[in-house]
Amino acid sequence: MMCERHKVLPIAVSDEVKTSRVKVYCPKCKEVYVPKYKTSDVDGAYFGVSFPHILLQTYPDLVVYGEYKKYAPKVFGFKLFKEVGSKFEGKEVELEDN
Repeated sequence: MMCERHKVLPIAVSDEVKTSRVKVYCPKCKEVYVPKYKTSDVDGAYFGVSFPHILLQTYPDLVVYGEYKKYAPKVFGFKLFKEVGSKFEGKEVELEDN
């Protein structure tokens, strides 16, 4: 992705066994990704949903500080949405209680 091949940590989406396979967490951009290689034999519940966060709290020297490039979606070299003046900029979805 845009993290200059930063090291990732295993993470689960659910604590229930046989729900989903292991995913990877990038501490630089703070995103969860599906690994490139098939890890169908490793269940995500073995690591848990909080493994990377506890590891980074225990070893704060592993935390990466600094800027990273944000992904800007493009089609044929043109950005899909401008940052300024986009119809999606600044709008928040409000949920109404029924």
